[in-house]
Amino acid sequence: MLRYRLRNRAERHVILSVMSNAFWMWIVVWKLSFLIFHPVEVIHRPAVLLYFDGGGRGAWIASSVAAFYIWKKAAKLKGLSPSWLDMTTLFLCSGWFAYQMLSAVIGVEPVWFHVASAGLIAGFLFLQLAFSSKSNLLKWPAYAVWLSIGHVILWFCVPNREILLLSFNKQQLYFLIIAAALTAWNWLNEARPGGGLRE
Repeated sequence: MLRYRLRNRAERHVILSVMSNAFWMWIVVWKLSFLIFHPVEVIHRPAVLLYFDGGGRGAWIASSVAAFYIWKKAAKLKGLSPSWLDMTTLFLCSGWFAYQMLSAVIGVEPVWFHVASAGLIAGFLFLQLAFSSKSNLLKWPAYAVWLSIGHVILWFCVPNREILLLSFNKQQLYFLIIAAALTAWNWLNEARPGGGLRE
């Protein structure tokens, strides 16, 4: 998807290099995060690192490390321009889509949830690829807000979710925080003289 999105762009090779490095960094951190959560088991049997990973918590740590790496590289190379934000969003959501589809294929319960989540992400990716032109790259926050709201609603359909606050579980609260932060960021960019970020 990134190759398609970056066609005919001067910074194509740089962005693809940073994103592929972030992908491999994500894999390594995710696998080694098992060491963080189960250090005694790894010390007794180091081979467990070959078979186990950090699970969901490890995926969050790996995603945070990859996003931080991309942010630092973008700031160092060219600055945080809308094209870098657009490419990072596309990269992270493509990986999330692949994760949801693989979870559905191997039968992680509830399968319907992973299929529906992949459908929401696919809709977001379609909107981002089809309707965000180079002249208007900052439309993705609006799409991401709707993606977050869709996942909040989707989680209400899971009957055995663990309630954390009011009637929301931890994932729903994360999505609500993301939606609120993106909405506030969008309002601040519109209120700023000159319309916010520039290419």
